[in-house]
Amino acid sequence: MLASSLLLKFVILTPKKTTTISTTTGTTTTITTTVGTTTTTTTTIRTTTTITTTIGTTTTTEKPGWVTTADMNIARIEHTANLLKNGKVLITGGIHNSSDLNVAELYDPLIGLWTVTGTMKNKRYGHIAMTLRNGKVLVAGGLSYPKYLNTAEVYDPSTGIWTMTGNMRDARHLAAGSILSNGNVLISGGNNDSGFLSSAEIYDPSTGIWSTTGSMTHARNRHTLSLLSNGQILVTGGYANPTFLNSAELYDITTGKWTTTANMNEARERHTANVLSDGKVLVTGGSYNTKVYNTAELYDPLTGRWEFAGKMNNTRCNHQGVLLHSGKVLVTGGSDERKVLDSVELYDPSTKMWTTVDGMISNREFHTACLLLNGKVLVSGGSIDNLYLASSELYNP
Repeated sequence: MLASSLLLKFVILTPKKTTTISTTTGTTTTITTTVGTTTTTTTTIRTTTTITTTIGTTTTTEKPGWVTTADMNIARIEHTANLLKNGKVLITGGIHNSSDLNVAELYDPLIGLWTVTGTMKNKRYGHIAMTLRNGKVLVAGGLSYPKYLNTAEVYDPSTGIWTMTGNMRDARHLAAGSILSNGNVLISGGNNDSGFLSSAEIYDPSTGIWSTTGSMTHARNRHTLSLLSNGQILVTGGYANPTFLNSAELYDITTGKWTTTANMNEARERHTANVLSDGKVLVTGGSYNTKVYNTAELYDPLTGRWEFAGKMNNTRCNHQGVLLHSGKVLVTGGSDERKVLDSVELYDPSTKMWTTVDGMISNREFHTACLLLNGKVLVSGGSIDNLYLASSELYNP
């Protein structure tokens, strides 16, 4: 599919500002002249002149939609994107033309440019990357073909340098990760040479050490982890050969144990999960064998139940979902297994309705989507028909 074209329009609003300037000219002077017995008095009258001037001001407003921004230095898929505290975005790893990457890049929204930063110690893709509370970024696991990795490293934005930290107990590829309410990091599942994993581990940034915790009931990869408002972690779906999973589980940080909760209505992998402003979790799309979904489901932590949340206009997997500042969820790209998509949709929790918005400039799957501090969304990389993309674009809500 050819990438959609986008015409960016500007609306110029010119409100009028009225300024009143008062000028006083002249003074009041009395001159008395006596000629003989006649006295003449002359008076100069004070004159006030009011000048009214209209000054025009110009305000420029961007139209919602997509615009291109600078390309990354290296085209890549299956990479990660993390928002840093300084507002920049860190891209790590991935695959470029069948080569694993250890190159990392930084995007600066203020100037719209990418710069290469420190190189990771290990090449990796299908890894986990989490922004820690101290502002550093933890990268763990992944695959450096043909080796599954248990290594982890930490990026310091203040220096641009990567430092090795403790190794995980299990090497894991296509795992899922989440920051816990106490600032530690939970990683669960994935796969390695031994098969699919149910094990989970916790990383403590203060010590740099991993510790084992309770295992999930079901082994799985290509699943999601979501931090709920009550501090628990929700895991959804995934795959463990030959089973596509609709199961969901809850991790309790206080006990270190997993308990099952209600199953999703449909088994799915390669889906997305976003925690909404009201605390519910929205799961979108994904696939089951050769079937790709356009369905969405909502999990309510208060009831432990799932309900359908309408249908997207496109079936899609390998897409991205981002919670916007408005509380709506933006879903971008992906694949319907026949073609790679440029289509974009918005979910409104208040109406439980999906709306199609302007498509991306480039069709793409296996890309990243990151919410910036200014409320815009940065989409980077991915692929279309085996072509790896370096392009990036910005969505203005």
